[in-house]
Amino acid sequence: MKLPALLALISITLLLSACIQAQTEGSSEIKSDTHVPEVRQANQSNIKITSDTLINESFLKREVVPQDSGINDDFSYVSKPHWTHMPVTYKILNEEECGRYETTRIRRAFSDLTNATNGVVYFAQLNDSVDIELTCIFIEDCYKRSVEISSDYVIRYETICEHELGLTRTTAEENEIRKAEIYLYGLSGFAETKREGPSGFYVGTCGHADTEIHELLHAFGYKHSEDNSSIMYYKSDTFGLSIRKVGECQGSKGEIDKSIVDDLIKTYVIR
Repeated sequence: MKLPALLALISITLLLSACIQAQTEGSSEIKSDTHVPEVRQANQSNIKITSDTLINESFLKREVVPQDSGINDDFSYVSKPHWTHMPVTYKILNEEECGRYETTRIRRAFSDLTNATNGVVYFAQLNDSVDIELTCIFIEDCYKRSVEISSDYVIRYETICEHELGLTRTTAEENEIRKAEIYLYGLSGFAETKREGPSGFYVGTCGHADTEIHELLHAFGYKHSEDNSSIMYYKSDTFGLSIRKVGECQGSKGEIDKSIVDDLIKTYVIR
């Protein structure tokens, strides 16, 4: 065998060996097949993915990834997963692309959680390194509108594909939450991406901040609930949007579960 070919074979063998070793060493971590789409930095063009990608890819599952960090814990007496300090800081990575409507809804979610806990849980929006990073992502080819015209009637059709409304990834060290990434999905082709019509985060919804609160509570370690009256009901961010009928949104705003509010106050009240 020629020397260049032999060297190439040795390089490939060493690379495969390193990959196997890395997988073995990482076996103690909580594993997931979660794959989060590549996120562009703020002030770049809108982040877009297709509806087919959202439905078929497995990145919609959440994962908790351990990491090392020497951080003082103000709530060291708490045994469950928790943030180590207040306020919890956050930043909207692509605020300009998110648009005024969704940015307002995001801030409303933080405010609602603070009000629900009587100020025990509170937040600060910063521009530097933060605890929670939020990113808006726009789904292409999901909303379709058509018109059927005959001599007797005109029918307008609107359809929205099934898709996730949000996704949260949380990084933890033992029972201490270190960081969270929240992805919020809107429809492409509206105010944020084409500068026309309503917000892509509003179309097909009732306009409440329920999704944002739901994802924010995931960032605090709360899991899905089987109770369809819960803000953490699993279908509320799994089956996506639908066209709303007239009057359907009346009384539809979700409330944060009393059990969650009580648990947050118990966890983060200073003792």
